Amino acid sequence: MNKIIAFMMALYMTAVSALGFAVDAPDLEKGEGYSAEATTQQIELFTEIYETETAYLASMQLPNGALPMTYAKNGELTVNPYFADFAALALLDKAEEYADVVVGYMDWHFDHLNTAQEDFNGLDGTIYDYKVTMKNGEIVSEKISTPENADSYDTTDSYAATFLTVVNKYFYKTGDSDYLVSHAEDLKRITNVMFATLQNGLTYAKGNHRVKYLMDNCEVYEGFIAASRIFEEIVLCGKTEYTDIRDQCGEVSFIVRDNINNKLWNYVGGYYLPGITAYVKIPTKIFSWNTYYPQATSQLFPIICGVIEPDTQRAKNLYEKFCETYHWEAFDYPDAFYWGANVQAAAIMNDLESVTEYMENYKPLTEKHSWPLYNMDIARTAMAAKIMIDRNTAGDYPSCY
Repeated sequence: MNKIIAFMMALYMTAVSALGFAVDAPDLEKGEGYSAEATTQQIELFTEIYETETAYLASMQLPNGALPMTYAKNGELTVNPYFADFAALALLDKAEEYADVVVGYMDWHFDHLNTAQEDFNGLDGTIYDYKVTMKNGEIVSEKISTPENADSYDTTDSYAATFLTVVNKYFYKTGDSDYLVSHAEDLKRITNVMFATLQNGLTYAKGNHRVKYLMDNCEVYEGFIAASRIFEEIVLCGKTEYTDIRDQCGEVSFIVRDNINNKLWNYVGGYYLPGITAYVKIPTKIFSWNTYYPQATSQLFPIICGVIEPDTQRAKNLYEKFCETYHWEAFDYPDAFYWGANVQAAAIMNDLESVTEYMENYKPLTEKHSWPLYNMDIARTAMAAKIMIDRNTAGDYPSCY
């Protein structure tokens, strides 16, 4: 009976949001955040992991610029552009050393954009996952990951959003506006991928899977902010034909953020709906903190992506409930992967004790980087380490990528 009541309340709150009724959200007001100062030993731990893992990510790059999930000189590798984007984001934290690696990856990404005719869903500007066959460190072949290109990506909204976040961070770190201008039209194509599945203020995952996911939309929020900044610079370089898309991206970023905090927020249960269907706007599943992925893990994404500030009561409530439910620092959860997103959220929350425990448990993995460790978890862990280093040596680090 309790599950039925919870489900009906979720339906009710989603309907209220869809009809546009405002609900006060005092838990989004800023307050006191976590406060802790790292010891010299902790900073040394974070620095070692940051240096080791960014170097390893750079060493994984293939001769054609791609950043695979794992690396081997021989055999078949998977290139997932979404995961690769996080490797690039981590490398940009050390842009003075690895900017060229990121340029190589961005060039590969641009070269592999689909036309509408090539895309499974008829959408221009998307990108597929790829399989690369290696022999003695050289590429023997590269092919789209699924037969006949059938559904060869997990999503289109997040793939576009995270790549735009990479490009924006690249410009922020290097000031290379020429690169933005030279790829302006392709950047517009990628931005339009997000617009293509935008419906009533939220994006659905892809044309053949019309579910509006919390995690995707948090990344889309960042993607529209990134696009707005990218096109602002392009306009400043004299390309005024991109003024309209710059303005649209800025406006839509706030619309997406507000819809995440309205349509996806369950005011009764105190959690975000992990996903809603595109048309009838009902939750895809009954929520439970005991369902690790995607339900519990998705609650951290509004914190990671800056949809909510880490010093708000909502962020603290979500983060603390996650920590009460899972001893994630010791990888004690029902999933084989190392979930660098967890430690990234903890670093943004400035939970020094939990970050330290995770890093101590993670450190032995750096010796071999064996599966199931892969590029996105390596990257998120490196970015978490960088957040803690910067916070304890050069002031607060921003919560965005």
